[in-house]
Amino acid sequence: MNNKKSKPKCLYYGLVAIFCLFAGLITTVLIYRGFPNLPGALETIDVHNMTQVIVPGSADITFPKKGAYAVYYEYRSLVEGVQYINAKTPPPLICSLTSKATGKEVGFSPEYIEGNTYSTKDQERVGVHILSISMAKPGTYAFSCHYPDEGTAPKVVLAIGPNIVWELFNIVARPISAIMGGLVVLLGSGAIGLLFFIVVAFYRSRSTTI
Repeated sequence: MNNKKSKPKCLYYGLVAIFCLFAGLITTVLIYRGFPNLPGALETIDVHNMTQVIVPGSADITFPKKGAYAVYYEYRSLVEGVQYINAKTPPPLICSLTSKATGKEVGFSPEYIEGNTYSTKDQERVGVHILSISMAKPGTYAFSCHYPDEGTAPKVVLAIGPNIVWELFNIVARPISAIMGGLVVLLGSGAIGLLFFIVVAFYRSRSTTI
C-alpha cells in the first residue's frame, strides 16, 4: 500500500526537477538574447558612418530607423581631403530638419556639453555633441544650417549620426536588464519549486507515518 502511494510522490519530485531545469533554460535564453552583437553594435556608432555637412549649407540625410540621433560640431575635420580646423566652441547656427516625404519639420534639443566629444585615432576628426534628434519615422530628410546674420564664413563641418551616448547606454543597459530579468525568473521559479518540494515532502512524510 505504501509503495503504491510513494510512486506518485516520486513523480512529483521529478516534475519539480523538470520545472527547475525549464526555468534555468528560460533564464539562459533571456540573458543570451539580452546581450547585443557587440561588433555590430559598435559599428553603428563608427564616426566614419556619420554624414558630414559643410555649413552654411544643406544636404539630404537618410535615417534608416527611428531612434536617437545627434548633430556633432567637428572643430577638427576632414572632408574629401580638405582639412577644417575651427574654434572648439560651436558657432551660433540656425538649423532645420524637414521630411522630404511629408514636409514636416523635426525639432532639435540643444545639448552642448564641452566634454561630450569623440575623435578618430589620428585626431583628424574631433567632434562635440551640440544637438539631439528624436527620430520617430525613418526616411530621407533635408538638413540645413546657416548663421543668424546669413554670413557665409567661417565654413564649419557638422556630422549627423547615432547619438553615441545613447547607443553606449543601450549596449551597457541591455545586458544588465537581461541579467536582472533572468535572475528574477530563476529566483521566482526556484522559490516555487522549493515550496512545491516542501509540500510534497510534507504529505509524503504524513502518508509514511500513517
